[in-house]
Amino acid sequence: MDHEKDIIEHHLFSDTSRYQDIMDLPRHQSKAHLPMSQHDRAGQFAPFSALTGYHHLIDQTAQHYKNKQYQTRQQALEIRQSLNKLSKQSPVEVNYFNAESGFYETIKTHLMQINWLAGTATFIDHQNPQQQYQIPLANIRAVRNLPQS
Repeated sequence: MDHEKDIIEHHLFSDTSRYQDIMDLPRHQSKAHLPMSQHDRAGQFAPFSALTGYHHLIDQTAQHYKNKQYQTRQQALEIRQSLNKLSKQSPVEVNYFNAESGFYETIKTHLMQINWLAGTATFIDHQNPQQQYQIPLANIRAVRNLPQS
């Protein structure tokens, strides 16, 4: 079987008869462009460099997440149960991992909505309604009701 494959490959890739008319022609040299240097020609075959800085960004993000404590299944379930019990009118204290700073922060706010499908909870500050916090559920460490003021 391999012998037959070798014969077919030899016939397909060694047959230059279709190119006999151009085989001995001199290599074309453009009159409009200077020849490319070997360095530039080699650069065409260098690894694609569109992702320059990507590894630095990954390292920087990893640096931010080194302080994060990932939830266990039990902790995630407890957070979900706590969020289900919250009222939109009652103030809450939320301790969450802020991915931008890389640290845990605690905010006093009110629950606005929970998007279970997207895995996020949106909180709003009633003193400053423009201030909203959209926090991934996986980043919430604790939620507790605060007494009404």
